[in-house]
Amino acid sequence: MMTLTQLQVLVAAAKAGSFTRAAEEIGFTQSAVSQMIQALEKELGVCLFLRSRSGITPTSIGERMLQHARDILTITACMTEEANLARGLASGTLRIASIPSVASRFLPGLLGSFRKRFPAVEIMLLEGDSDEIDKWMSSSVVDIAFTAIPGRELQTMPLLLDEMMVILPDTHPLKDRATLRFDEIADRCFIMPKDGCIKKMLQENAITPAITFEVREVYTILTMVQEYIGVTIMPELYMPAVLPKVVAIPLDPPIRREVVLAVRDWQTISPLTAEFAVHSQKYVQAMEPFFPDRKAVGEV
Repeated sequence: MMTLTQLQVLVAAAKAGSFTRAAEEIGFTQSAVSQMIQALEKELGVCLFLRSRSGITPTSIGERMLQHARDILTITACMTEEANLARGLASGTLRIASIPSVASRFLPGLLGSFRKRFPAVEIMLLEGDSDEIDKWMSSSVVDIAFTAIPGRELQTMPLLLDEMMVILPDTHPLKDRATLRFDEIADRCFIMPKDGCIKKMLQENAITPAITFEVREVYTILTMVQEYIGVTIMPELYMPAVLPKVVAIPLDPPIRREVVLAVRDWQTISPLTAEFAVHSQKYVQAMEPFFPDRKAVGEV
């Protein structure tokens, strides 16, 4: 009969790409890992991995078995967490994914406040774009995610609205405008943040800048704007608390994106994940002094 240990070894081996590396990571011998995988293959009657000198690769049926194994391990972790919560011992592992703007701007404070409440909880954070986050969620790599364009198969909870801003040098003739239309800057060299979400939002709002540069690092973009190399449009959350010599002006008409919390199924999340979701909502609602012009989704 298969055991949870075998399933843990299966997941670890797939992640490591090698029985030897998996053994090192989980504290077993290479022989024990290999024997557990062989016993699991024998019980299931299928080949789970292709073996080669360069390592191991899951077969197609192996990939499906890995998904089931992750689900089973998630369920057992939920049982442990729920029992611990019932005993007042909040512990376990919380796996979070986030788009970069959230990860850099307010997630550190949110995680810090959550850790104060649950110091025994181990937190794992992955940063990626919306497509990467969808893959991590669908394969149960993470429990919950902060994202802006969630996949259709995910269930979401609105969190906040993030406004798109025009970024200009602080000595630009238009620097004192309350708002700016895109046609007022359309002839300028445009620096596009290397973020598919931003590009998609601009396209959906009929904004097609003549892209001169495409840059990943936000501070590099802001410094380029400061030096009059070009202008850009980016979400307010992208911008650091202390800006270089640039100004941020809202677009007219405004473009806002909704940042949401996403899970695979709200009905099956662990108590720890549910507690984190509620904590995140409360944290965002208390953010008004930090973002005085921003409202959490649902606020009047």
